[in-house]
Amino acid sequence: MTDKLRLQAEELIKKDDSATKSSITLEEMQQLLHELRVHQIELELQNEELRRAQEELDAARARYFDLYDLAPVGYCTISEQGLILESNLTAATLLGMLRSEMVGQPWTKFIYKEDQDIYYRQRKDLFKKDVSADTAEFELRLVKKIGGEFWVHLTATTVQNAEKEPVCLLMMHDITERKQEEQFRKDVERIVHHDIKGPLINLFSLAQLVMEGSDEASLMKEFPQIILGIRQVIHLIEAAEPLRKMEKGEYTPAKTPIEIYQILEAVKNSLARLSSQKNVTIVLQTAADCSSADVWLCGEAFLFENIFMNLVKNAVEASSIGGCVTIAIRTELGKVNIAIHNSGTVPELIRDRFFEKYATMGKQAGTGLGTYSAQLITKAHGGQIRFTTSEAEGTTVIVELPLCDIQ
Repeated sequence: MTDKLRLQAEELIKKDDSATKSSITLEEMQQLLHELRVHQIELELQNEELRRAQEELDAARARYFDLYDLAPVGYCTISEQGLILESNLTAATLLGMLRSEMVGQPWTKFIYKEDQDIYYRQRKDLFKKDVSADTAEFELRLVKKIGGEFWVHLTATTVQNAEKEPVCLLMMHDITERKQEEQFRKDVERIVHHDIKGPLINLFSLAQLVMEGSDEASLMKEFPQIILGIRQVIHLIEAAEPLRKMEKGEYTPAKTPIEIYQILEAVKNSLARLSSQKNVTIVLQTAADCSSADVWLCGEAFLFENIFMNLVKNAVEASSIGGCVTIAIRTELGKVNIAIHNSGTVPELIRDRFFEKYATMGKQAGTGLGTYSAQLITKAHGGQIRFTTSEAEGTTVIVELPLCDIQ
């Protein structure tokens, strides 16, 4: 292109050369040469200025890339019609998509169905023609391309683009971990709230006996259950923080030796009132080659008590009137197996998710968190938990934990 222009210029000079050649004096030629040199320098300066401006533009683009595309939060620009006009890499990554795939897609496509109304109400206010909308902040769930939802905190505001059209700028923070922790704290509170009722009822019964002027022998008979109930409440409160750490994978088991038979005896005694009300017998069994005094685990007593309190209580509640719950202990190859059996069966609808959160059915005031927390504690101590259930054999939950070397 440059060579072609040069040839055209030379042709024009040749045509005009005969008309100007004789009329240009030496002085005029020197003046013309001077002006050409000045013009050349001006062009060089302009070229340098353009080059410097281009470098600054490139640097600005790089900073924009760092600040926008590589920002730790997601950014999206949404048209008034609800289409995605632009997004950064973080937003695309959160949704499991390529950035180019997002452009032109309806933003609502990525909003969890049950949270659509939350966004609709906020968007309606932001795009009101007669209102200068402030920044709106709200939380909702988004859906990834491959499925699965996650929580985000959205900050939205409206501005005008280069074409003077209103657009919505969205900034999103992934708050899934915070939401999960909040939910787990609520779950733990539900567990404590539910399980604390029994000990409090015992305390209330004792207060009634005192108010009714019951004899000392009746009062003394109630005291062991009251003490066990208070102890259980304390353990429930103590277990809340370790359970939270276990769910986040941050818990480190203690190395304290714990005699498991004493734990199981305490669980049996704590459930004496419940088992008596249902006329269910709780029986502790040890294998012939397993001395009850030789089975030690490493950890914290109140956590192991939490496991077996939940599992044995479930077994008692699932048993028919006059039934029997057995707790069988046997050791093998550095491990202890504790099998809790009752004659009831686990409903088919929850068998596949027996150890998941909220897996409960047919139990009044059940939280569905007992078996979940039992699994959480067992795995945190290097153990395993499983179950079998059938109409013929009943239900057996087996907890396998590593033995503690107390040598």
